[in-house]
Amino acid sequence: MTRRNISRQVERARVDTVQHLRILDTPPELRFDRLTRLAADIFNAPIALVSLVDEDRQWFKSRQGMNPPETGRGDPFFGHAVNEPPGGILIVPDATRDPRFADSALVKGADGLRFYAGAVLTTPSGHNVGTLCIRDRAPRTFSDVDARRLRELADLVTEQIELARERSVARDTRRLLDLVEAVSRVGHWRLEVDTGEVTWSDEVYRIFGFPTDQPLSRDAVAAVYAPEDRARRDAMMRRVIEDGGEEAFEATIVRPDGERCRVVASALRELDSDGRVDAVFGVVQDITERYTAMERMARSEARYRLLATHMDDVITRLRPDGRSSYISPAVKSLLGYRPSEMAGRPAQDFVHPDDRPELLKAFRKLSGSLRRCTLQQRALRKDGTSVWVETSFQAVKDDAGKTLEIIAVIRDHSVQHRLEEDLREARDRAEAGSEAKSRFLSNMSHELRTPLTSVIGFSRILQARDGLGPVERQCADRILLSGEVLLAVINDILDYSKLEAGAVSLEQRPFDLRTVLREAAEIVLGQIEEKGLWYAQDIAEAVPQTLIGDPGRLRQVLLNFLGNAAKFTQRGGVSVAVGATPLSENRVQIRIAVSDTGVGVEPEAAKALFERFVQADQSTSRRFGGTGLGLAISRELVELMGGRVGMESIPGQGSTFWFEVPLGVPE
Repeated sequence: MTRRNISRQVERARVDTVQHLRILDTPPELRFDRLTRLAADIFNAPIALVSLVDEDRQWFKSRQGMNPPETGRGDPFFGHAVNEPPGGILIVPDATRDPRFADSALVKGADGLRFYAGAVLTTPSGHNVGTLCIRDRAPRTFSDVDARRLRELADLVTEQIELARERSVARDTRRLLDLVEAVSRVGHWRLEVDTGEVTWSDEVYRIFGFPTDQPLSRDAVAAVYAPEDRARRDAMMRRVIEDGGEEAFEATIVRPDGERCRVVASALRELDSDGRVDAVFGVVQDITERYTAMERMARSEARYRLLATHMDDVITRLRPDGRSSYISPAVKSLLGYRPSEMAGRPAQDFVHPDDRPELLKAFRKLSGSLRRCTLQQRALRKDGTSVWVETSFQAVKDDAGKTLEIIAVIRDHSVQHRLEEDLREARDRAEAGSEAKSRFLSNMSHELRTPLTSVIGFSRILQARDGLGPVERQCADRILLSGEVLLAVINDILDYSKLEAGAVSLEQRPFDLRTVLREAAEIVLGQIEEKGLWYAQDIAEAVPQTLIGDPGRLRQVLLNFLGNAAKFTQRGGVSVAVGATPLSENRVQIRIAVSDTGVGVEPEAAKALFERFVQADQSTSRRFGGTGLGLAISRELVELMGGRVGMESIPGQGSTFWFEVPLGVPE
């Protein structure tokens, strides 16, 4: 095979990989835009791009400093970058001095590109599908540390692309699961133990007879169970949560239209990484037809055998010791055995060795007081392979309660089991990617803060020196101001990273709220007085002198509100109002409102103002600066304390930002 043919095959495989990612021509996404903004900020670059290339074009999933959403494939920088080894980086300090790019239309002219640094986006399969790159119209140097940071950002972009593809696959899988559930009449649900929130599949709505376009509450579902089955259902849920075993039981339900149906409900708890019960996953199956058929078969052996012969599910009659006395012909298509080959042999011979203890345990219970149960297990086929099946057991007892025989209905469960496993794996991968992102932001913030602290310290030493000229002193002032602004940005990112990771803990100690208010006001009074604004404070008499909570976090939220009020107010002033509402004998709800006479906030911007990386002023001038994290961090902290935040604003007249938190009162 010639080198040209090999190159064509490699390019074809690369283009196929790009198409397989399902990301081309998708709308802009904040998580990609955050990464390009971060790259532009870290490297102080005017242009930052996430680009992918198919057969005909270079398409930008995210772009900063560049308007066209796509270009042709004539970009020489990408052409060379994509041919780098997997995980490689192409660095061009000055394109005018590089013969590969000097004659390019992108480089020629006074405003042409001079600097390029692009880290290839390499998929797990080893294909280079695009780049995360920064560009500049001036030559630049790029250190090994810069290259390593760009590589890490590119790896994050690749992870987000993989996550996007996995989410798309998960959506397709979910649609297939919905179809399988509709055909098999099996629905699933999931209960969040901490919040009590329940999600139901559409098939659950259909099984219980509720319209799918209306909310379905736990009480409404509980009410459809027959009275004699409600206590058993509640007891099953308690056992699942407390003991950890999988539970299942059959019950009668009465739908809202009066129809009585028979269902099998089963549940299994899920644990988080700390071994704490996180959720309960359950399956409910409409077995009305099967149950009715089994009741009829119990009354007539001949009718039973005739019906069993024509059912797709395998029906078998077992003695209490597990040996079969009858197996329906459907077993041939499921396991490959003829009924005569299995007759008289114990059921456990046809079950995977790892699943046999659970089956024997079920037989012991069915021989005792248990009447019905359902198991999911791997059945052994005649060719040596295994298949996941769901088996519903029902004990046939005499008047004295002694088990005469056990009726088992076996259904192929392999499709649903595979879908459940795929969903779990997709969820685990998504959670792992989110954790890696949070870990990266935290590490990056720590790494940046150490050298930046030195810059600020040396700037202050330089300011204190005598003999500085006006120009030198102005430079020192600007270095200190820029360093402090950047340190505030890094601290915001670090705070939000900690909040996302759940690493923020709250103090519970007595404090004087009036002292907290005074300390916060003193910090911003210099800025307020410098702008010629007035400041007012009103503390209601109902506010206790001493409260119990976290004064540091309260001060952080209050400072953010006060700082924003002073920043966005040019005329008039800033006021703080504090009120209190009793909640109980030793609890009180504190409300703190910060009002200003500043620029105000447009209604559309106000809707997302407390979201991360959102600012009211999104123009390119960014007159007031900031990361857009301060209000998001404040909201997270207030909600962590059990409170809530809000704002009211009239554009051009001012705003009021408030928060309410419950605090303790000393006895």
